[in-house]
Amino acid sequence: MRAQIVDLAAMSASSDSSRVTRRSSLTKAIVAKSADELLPEYQRVIETISPEAGFGGIWESEMLLFYAAVKPFAPKQILESGRARGKSTLILARCFPESRIVSVEYERESENAPVAETKLKNEANADLLYGDSREILPERLQPGDAVLIDGPKDFRALKLAVDLLRTGKPCVVFVHDFPPNSPQRKFVERNFPNAFFGDDPLFRRFQSLDNERDPRSHPQRRYGIFVCLPPPLPVLDLRTRLRLFVSA
Repeated sequence: MRAQIVDLAAMSASSDSSRVTRRSSLTKAIVAKSADELLPEYQRVIETISPEAGFGGIWESEMLLFYAAVKPFAPKQILESGRARGKSTLILARCFPESRIVSVEYERESENAPVAETKLKNEANADLLYGDSREILPERLQPGDAVLIDGPKDFRALKLAVDLLRTGKPCVVFVHDFPPNSPQRKFVERNFPNAFFGDDPLFRRFQSLDNERDPRSHPQRRYGIFVCLPPPLPVLDLRTRLRLFVSA
């Protein structure tokens, strides 16, 4: 069976009320320790994937943080919003072979779409959907799912994350592109006390992974920077919720 490609704006998810969502007090220290332990295994996985520097997207060291945070939960399903050329999707499919990877890309006509489809055509656990992830992900979300959001961006991405966390179903939500001093990052820093970011000094040592994955002679490497949002969703007052709604 090969990757399933579905060109729909939304799909229905089957419910499983008997499944219990696993919880843990996920912290940056726990993720860093897990990343150290899983690094050899992760390196063996990414060695099977061709380097693809120069096209933007999520770097391998950043995906290691997602892997380290999520693997202990052993999710049956991982939801990805924003596929682009499919490198992060391929890493998810190879790192989590027992999980269903549901990847949503907005534009079916994008030049990246055929690149991703070719890259993922033999990954049996990957479903490639097209449409608005703000509609699709809430319908597909199941208890215990992990979520990776790399589109939409900024406050629209944060609002999607909040909407998903509000259900109480995700084991964790990662959102890409939260650089220092950006409005969306300042918002999280003020209102999400348990959140942490991929540029924390604890994670800096893992960036050496990217040296081996970047064949360019003089790379100017840019990191989008993840924010990790562990459940539960903090209590947001009316003014904060209004700010999030208006900004998105």
